[in-house]
Amino acid sequence: MTYAILVAALCMQSGNLVDNGTFSETLERWITTGDASLSADGYGNTTGLKLVPAPGITAEALQRIEGLQPRQRYTIMAKVRTSNRLCPPILAVRNGAQIDKACGYTSIEEEGRWVEERFEFFTDDDSTGVDLVLQAWKSDELAVIDVDEVRLLPGRQPAPSPEPWQQPFSGPPAVTVQPQAGDNMVVNGAFSAATPSPWVPGIEAEVRDSDAGPAMRLRSTADTSRARQAIDLALAPNTSYRLSARAKVEPGVIASMYLVGSDDFIATTPIDSTEWSTVHLDFTTGDNWVSNLKLTLENWKNQPGSAWFTDITMIAAGTEWSPTTDHTPQIVDGFVETFESGRLDRERWLISSKSWGGDNGGVSPLNCSLVHDTDDGTPIIALRLQANGDRYDGPIEHEGRRTRVGAAIATRQYYASARYEVRAKVAPELGVVTAFWPFHYIDYYPGEAGHWHEPNPRRNTEIDWEFPTDLRGNEAEAEAAGIDPHEIAFTNARSNSWGGQFGGEGGEHKGRRILRNAYGDIVDIAQDARAGIYHDYAIEWHSGSDLGDNGDTRDEPGCVRWYFDDVLIDELYDVEFGQGNVPYRAARFWIGAWFPAAGYLDETGWGGTPDFDETELLIASVSITPFNEPRDEWVAETVPNLAWATPDAYPVPLPLEPCPADLNASNRVDVADLLAVLTWWNSTNPIADIDGDGVVNTNDLLRVIGDWGPCGR
Repeated sequence: MTYAILVAALCMQSGNLVDNGTFSETLERWITTGDASLSADGYGNTTGLKLVPAPGITAEALQRIEGLQPRQRYTIMAKVRTSNRLCPPILAVRNGAQIDKACGYTSIEEEGRWVEERFEFFTDDDSTGVDLVLQAWKSDELAVIDVDEVRLLPGRQPAPSPEPWQQPFSGPPAVTVQPQAGDNMVVNGAFSAATPSPWVPGIEAEVRDSDAGPAMRLRSTADTSRARQAIDLALAPNTSYRLSARAKVEPGVIASMYLVGSDDFIATTPIDSTEWSTVHLDFTTGDNWVSNLKLTLENWKNQPGSAWFTDITMIAAGTEWSPTTDHTPQIVDGFVETFESGRLDRERWLISSKSWGGDNGGVSPLNCSLVHDTDDGTPIIALRLQANGDRYDGPIEHEGRRTRVGAAIATRQYYASARYEVRAKVAPELGVVTAFWPFHYIDYYPGEAGHWHEPNPRRNTEIDWEFPTDLRGNEAEAEAAGIDPHEIAFTNARSNSWGGQFGGEGGEHKGRRILRNAYGDIVDIAQDARAGIYHDYAIEWHSGSDLGDNGDTRDEPGCVRWYFDDVLIDELYDVEFGQGNVPYRAARFWIGAWFPAAGYLDETGWGGTPDFDETELLIASVSITPFNEPRDEWVAETVPNLAWATPDAYPVPLPLEPCPADLNASNRVDVADLLAVLTWWNSTNPIADIDGDGVVNTNDLLRVIGDWGPCGR
């Protein structure tokens, strides 16, 4: 009897679990509010659901679905359409899901057209039902929202097919990496890929078969026809290149091919041959690096025919620069940086030149430098990240602003589960936030299965150590310590984590913690920074073990721990089943001083008001010790080369003091130099004769011992 019931339950689970999901001439099983009615204008001109929002009134249809299995993955799907993209259809699940979810976004091209919306969710440990909700949210906008073919199926489902009006679903853009000499820097120059990507075709531009094979056809009309490709590389100064293409035009047409970039760079050539021929565009870069390259194929408006292009090449010299070295991040060894060389190594570090977080001027490479400092009485070289507050009136400008401009760097390579350690003096002014964080993101495209797994196609890895902050959300600890939870202070820290099984949209861990030393005393890190005191900040990230995004359960749940001077301040444990917020995708490790501007109460941002001229974050050392746990996943970011400084924007190396005992020019005196002296003992070798007395002897050995360690101290 029990077996029969189980079989029946499993059979029921194999089909659509939504009753009347096609709205076949009735709204039976649906609880409606607002303007919700049947329509003859459903998907495929069948009967469907029509929702019309009104000011202050949401139109909704809800169905309670029972008979679900606890601790299971389900997929919810529906065909939706809106007449106004500002009023998107909302598909949601709540009251029984492990995490309530909803999707509701309509792009410009989707307005007035049927599209498929879908996402996955997990049921709770003891849940056997959920509320499925269809909504047209209250609005002053005029809109009609249609819904049809609502389905709920167990497990992960195959991705849908494009609607008739849609092109084949797009995939992610190609990732540009550091080229080798002889590589073609133009991607898909023969137009042989399934889609034109990364080319962006404009009006009357499309890939078509020709007598020379696949080619880009540009047809002139009343509008100019173009196809463009961004080349995510920086070209080295004073370097010669040849851009080539096979091309032809129809009689009376003159087309062009041109390349533009930073520093007012432009190179162009006309195309007027009516037979297929090879066109060459030769050019030489100037005295500066050329970045932000855009290659354009063009047929000007009002010409009597088309232009055709194929086999486009621009061969790398091998001196170009790309922030990214591999199409897919590679597992790398541990990382230790002390900046003792007096320079910021571009092979190891990237300098950010972007903005985020609202009202600020972003982060500028001009705010990065290296300086001499002391750490607990020992001379060191530190990385200095400057932050310019609201009183700054100096020359540094970024994103059109001089105020609220910070600085940030990130590792060039990617790291996953590991212990991340930074020894630093924080920027000690309210309004600017000192932050240390692994970060990685993916925008899944419709041609990728992952696009259909979550309401938000963006997934991200992010684990934050940030200072200062308030203690909202941790009022109990604040009250026990006698601290106002609303006060923004350098005795407090943010410990955030998201991007695990859940895609990064909500549900994240938002830690707000008090900084204490080994004796339990509260520490003001701004006060210590002004006194010249460095502290150690660590993130210990354990991803655990399962199969990543496809794993419903974790064999060994991961965790994240935040340490201050080796004192545990906060920790987050992953869930054993379903969706948690311990990341698993490898990420670049960021360090920065930036200006948040979320804005609440009387503050301009959650870090406070930047009422100062300039301040500095000083970094003495950075280390990353990988754990290489089974759940670690190495996948490419969607746009890994966005807004990084070119090599000419790196800080000028810090002049080092003479270091004659550094015999092998390694910028430190160590065992290699000691062995060189011993090798040339009692000789007249001028390199090993450090004191210049004509013989390699005890005096030279004593110089090696006396200068032991990094140069430039």
